[in-house]
Amino acid sequence: MPTSLSFITNTNETHKSFLINLFEQADEIIFAVGFLKSGGLQNIKEYLKDFCSDKTKSSAFYIGTGLGETDPDTLQGLYNIIKSKANHQLVLCTPDAGIFHPKIYVFKKGRMATVVTGSSNLTQHGWEINDEVSMVIETTVNSLEYLQLDKYFNQLHKKYSVDDVEIIIQRYKKEKEEHQKKFGRGPTFRFRRKKTTIAGIDMPRLKRYYELYKKDANWQRAPDQYVKAKQNLEQLDSNTKLTGLQFHKLFGPLVGHKGYKPQLWHSGNIHRTTYKTLDYPDAFREIVRTAKRNISNPVFLAFDNIITKLNQMRKAKEISGVAENIVTEILLSFNPEKFAILNDNPLAVLKWLDSKEFPQISRFKGENYADYVELLTKIRDALNMKTFIELDSFFNYINRNFIEE
Repeated sequence: MPTSLSFITNTNETHKSFLINLFEQADEIIFAVGFLKSGGLQNIKEYLKDFCSDKTKSSAFYIGTGLGETDPDTLQGLYNIIKSKANHQLVLCTPDAGIFHPKIYVFKKGRMATVVTGSSNLTQHGWEINDEVSMVIETTVNSLEYLQLDKYFNQLHKKYSVDDVEIIIQRYKKEKEEHQKKFGRGPTFRFRRKKTTIAGIDMPRLKRYYELYKKDANWQRAPDQYVKAKQNLEQLDSNTKLTGLQFHKLFGPLVGHKGYKPQLWHSGNIHRTTYKTLDYPDAFREIVRTAKRNISNPVFLAFDNIITKLNQMRKAKEISGVAENIVTEILLSFNPEKFAILNDNPLAVLKWLDSKEFPQISRFKGENYADYVELLTKIRDALNMKTFIELDSFFNYINRNFIEE
């Protein structure tokens, strides 16, 4: 008989905190789950590396592919951690009919075993976000219950284990990519009993992500970075003549050029695309001045006026490396409560959250930007944020931790 039975949910202590605590104490772990995604691996990655460095410990991962839900790159990442270690194995479970769908986590310490089984897959959502429940069984390795489970794992190993699982992972990735290329990905239907949305966005879900974001200090963007950015822009707006080196000392930290740290703006890849802008210092300064003159205008008009100026310069080949993302970084630096950054990350988050779709960034007009800012304002206010700086940082967190999962 089990020595004890209990239940865990994600309501108070999450699966993540409970399972990681067991992980740190275990001598042997066995995970059998239907789905594995990047956020799930990130939850255990560093613990697993330490675990594998101890030659006395062992692990087995029985992972399903679902209907393509398991991320092949994450499978490869898991395999890369354990493949050169003795007593550690990855088994890809692919039944001919149906899907592999258990959610079992076993932690053994000496003669004792803790078995956690329920609804939670090895994903960030399963361990922290979703409404999940699992039974916790504490027993011994010679109990009837554990011997039954051990028999199941032996059957899985006999049925699915191969000498070179990496070949199976690569084939799975290739066939999944071919399927997506042929059929694409349809929208996900989500049924909600109550009207708790902003423009179709499930706000309770978003608020749950925000609670996790606030606990992760690595994603907290310092507001003083934009204070410093504004100071640099004020100098660029001035009529003071600048040498090329003086211009770079002001411009380089904004976009994160090598040797100019910390990077003050955070739109992706601007540290690479803006070296060309160093050849057009006067043109960039004129863009800054145009932005400064327009910050008191309505959002749509400010955006239109600056983009019109930028497009004129582009057509005349008077500037390079500057796009809408940098224009909105400038606007936000001058007024972070009025203007929001426009780049691929927030648009990807809005699309993922089933919000309204916006045009490609290069096709944004003032009215599109005004609609975009209006939507982000509602989200920002619902989350009790003060500025768009925090919202942009939060969206980057979602993009990295959940969309990529």
